[in-house]
Amino acid sequence: MNICILSTDQVKDDQRLLNAAQQKGHNAELYNIRDISMVLTSDKPIIYWRDQDITKRLDAIIPRLNVNFTDYGTNVLQQFICSQTYVSESPAALRLGRDKLKSLQYLLARGLPFPATGIAYTPQGFRQLAKTIGTPMIVKLIESTEGTGIFLAHNLKEMDNIVKTFGQLGASYVIQSFIAEAAGTDVRAFVIGGKVVAAMCRRSQDGDFRSNVALGGRSEPYQLTAIEEEIVLSATAAIGINVAGVDFVRADSGPMLLEVNVSPDFTGDQGIEKVTGVNIADAIIDHVVAQVCNFYEHHYTSATVLESPRGILCADG
Repeated sequence: MNICILSTDQVKDDQRLLNAAQQKGHNAELYNIRDISMVLTSDKPIIYWRDQDITKRLDAIIPRLNVNFTDYGTNVLQQFICSQTYVSESPAALRLGRDKLKSLQYLLARGLPFPATGIAYTPQGFRQLAKTIGTPMIVKLIESTEGTGIFLAHNLKEMDNIVKTFGQLGASYVIQSFIAEAAGTDVRAFVIGGKVVAAMCRRSQDGDFRSNVALGGRSEPYQLTAIEEEIVLSATAAIGINVAGVDFVRADSGPMLLEVNVSPDFTGDQGIEKVTGVNIADAIIDHVVAQVCNFYEHHYTSATVLESPRGILCADG
């Protein structure tokens, strides 16, 4: 099987996926999204890797898109879908997962628990929201990642200072209830194809309210409760994502979802592969291969495809 790992900058993780696919006997290649270009014509899509036409070369595309490449990356995925190539993640799900506020609205529609979150158009509008959210509170950039762009405001004055600074920079942000009893600790559950394959608890080592490994947090294996597993799987189903890292905290009232990471890391000394001993790369490749076989056998598409007298129209994936 010809498999493409569509990469941005997650070098170690992408190489693990490449090696896993090759060790299973597949012809796997690593393509950087920067080297992909496209031509759209009225009768067919064309996709180039550097100077080579790869429109019909590949059987499966596994996207590994960093947040800065979401827009271009999902357009590339849509082009592969239009060429009737299997894509392991829907462009719509990837875009939704990167929009933190919209993701929470989808979780809300399913009745899933998460900390109270507020957004306003102006910095002044957040003062009214703060009466509901309460202090201390989290002020979070909508495009925050690995713990950066997330701040703890202990009072309204601190909140005002942070949101006005973000406002001057033209950044999008939200405020969120601070779960004090869970400060410095959270759980990452790794989901592949509707199953939790591994989970770990992350703890801050220096009193930071954030537990991210990228900020020095330490990890240990964790066994989800039945309720936690149900909430995690419901969250990924709400987003429509197949491979995800779901983060939540254990509040006094029960598990509270933080976010669904749609291109999660899994390597490193404190990564979920090393901590739990679960071969995440193998599990991802096995899932994709199983889906590819089903896809081509039954002529499914990885996005909605509409027939018209003029040919095939590709709807948003």
